[in-house]
Amino acid sequence: MTSESSGLLSHLQPLLSMPRETLPQLTVEQARKSLSAASEALGLEFIEIAGVAPTFLLLPARSAPEVLVFGTWHAESMPVEPAAVEGAERLALAVALAGAERAREAGVGFVVSPGASQGSLVLAKALRDHRARLRAPVALWPRIAARAPRRRRVYLGARGRVVLGLWGGSANPYRLRDRLVEALRQETYGPRPLDFELLHKLARSPEAIDFLEETGDAPANPEIEAEARLTQALFDPRGQVVTPQAKHPDRPQAWLIFEVAENADPDQLLSLAREHGEGTRIEMAEGFPWDRISIHHPSVQAQIKLSKEVSEGPEIWPSAPWMSPSGVFSRALGTPLAEWSIPKHPGVAVRFPGVEDFQALAGEAEGLIRGSLRETASP
Repeated sequence: MTSESSGLLSHLQPLLSMPRETLPQLTVEQARKSLSAASEALGLEFIEIAGVAPTFLLLPARSAPEVLVFGTWHAESMPVEPAAVEGAERLALAVALAGAERAREAGVGFVVSPGASQGSLVLAKALRDHRARLRAPVALWPRIAARAPRRRRVYLGARGRVVLGLWGGSANPYRLRDRLVEALRQETYGPRPLDFELLHKLARSPEAIDFLEETGDAPANPEIEAEARLTQALFDPRGQVVTPQAKHPDRPQAWLIFEVAENADPDQLLSLAREHGEGTRIEMAEGFPWDRISIHHPSVQAQIKLSKEVSEGPEIWPSAPWMSPSGVFSRALGTPLAEWSIPKHPGVAVRFPGVEDFQALAGEAEGLIRGSLRETASP
């Protein structure tokens, strides 16, 4: 490992070693300190977007980045396995920073938010407010996976998530949920021709079906054919009602949580909910739009080529079976966020990685960044 990479790890190790239950303000202080030191080491400008949980930008000083990387500095509010290792969010960020240090000439910028599964409205505003400096041809989201699959998974998009809070009024949250889910079904176009081809290939792969079942999205009915199970998991909208055990006048009496697919615009869903709310006050807490990435996009092409170097080749999914911030990036910057999992071997300690282990993970992050840059430069 280069002395610069070793120094970068030393800057980031205090943040990596903090336990998940650390008080938020202590984590903020350490994230600020570690990321400021990392930005100086990488020659990037450090920008803090103030808030209860701040967002940090590490950007080239004189031009927009050629590659934009997304990372998070705190623990996720939702389970992330098998998409990534639980609690490895900061390790993924550190690995991406080290990969950028090794590909310093690439002009890499970073968006570092508190989390990937919460704070969508704050993230969207931050991206819009700094759009001129964040518009890059490629946006990447490196994650840490528990193991290396035989074929690396490439996702041509991701599901979205909308959370609505209900106060007062006479609306029945269960009937309202059913009405909105039915409206979402009516708007969903469903798989395209390429999607059908990919679904057919995935249905013949026992590894893909096992992976789908790990996500918890596969129906329990074993009589449903594999291709139909995949289609439901990737393209069907779903709704859930969550009610608090103790009611409080200042807090919602119910939450409506929607896992959304195509054509599900969060603002339109909010408007429809208010239209049928029967006097109930309804506000949106989260609005992650569904997103799609072209197979010809430079980020996807870079992942396909990298998968041939580090595995038996790509396993292309029409969409990830979980929500991601990709739709927020697409709508704010015009650039989708391509998710990529870097596997660690079982001996790697997430909070205290060894230098050699960290070097290996950073090497793949470097390959992803360089490959994306090459694809962007290709005619």
